[in-house]
Amino acid sequence: MFDYSTYVVDFEGENKDVNQTNIERLLEKNVNDTIRIAFTGDTHRFYDEFEGFVNGVNNVNKTNPVDFVIHAGDIADFGLPQQYLWGNSFLLNLDIPYFVVLGNHDMVGNGSLAYSEMFGNFNFSFIYGGIKFVFINTNSREFNFNGEVPDINWLDSQLQPSNYFTNTVVIFHVPPMDADFDSTLEEDFHTTIAKYDNVLFTIHGHLHNHEVYTPYSDNVTYVNIYGVQYEKFNVIRIIDDQFEIETSEF
Repeated sequence: MFDYSTYVVDFEGENKDVNQTNIERLLEKNVNDTIRIAFTGDTHRFYDEFEGFVNGVNNVNKTNPVDFVIHAGDIADFGLPQQYLWGNSFLLNLDIPYFVVLGNHDMVGNGSLAYSEMFGNFNFSFIYGGIKFVFINTNSREFNFNGEVPDINWLDSQLQPSNYFTNTVVIFHVPPMDADFDSTLEEDFHTTIAKYDNVLFTIHGHLHNHEVYTPYSDNVTYVNIYGVQYEKFNVIRIIDDQFEIETSEF
């Protein structure tokens, strides 16, 4: 009947187990030889822009179908359950499946509980169109740089070659060269990503601006996607083990 605390996590229905629900939705789709993914992130309290992003993706999808959306973290600003509800209320208006990775702002207060209840595990993956999409928690500072975040062993297990997929895409919020990433794990993290030579590219947010770069001077591409406040979003097209990056405005 009323809220007695701004920190109470009491999600239900369409606001629970969102990532798993959307995995199931996605796997019901017919897979073409081309995969198109729209990206946003760091939506924080940019609610007008967040609504604009959703409308922009739906409009693009009408003429050039998008398979799914990835939100690269910080759907909340202070980890408040109400901010999670507001954020997901926009994403629920998408005409296509969507997935949200854990951001550092999402964990403020008891935000980690809110994320778990709404979206599920901090680390998860799925295979679509022969590509494995690996989402990993890289918010080391929020775990006091305990040497366990990101979970390198889990990442390695996800990237090990398999007959079920040919390539992988790795998605996270904080990039490994950032001060919020555990510097003692930076080398192992990137070495693991490069280890099997099957990562098409990596995606991250946190920095808000857009950049495509190879910070370790090898063949692993890092893509920093636009924060929503720029009123732009990236669409990545994957075909024949290659990818192209487009930018749309809204």
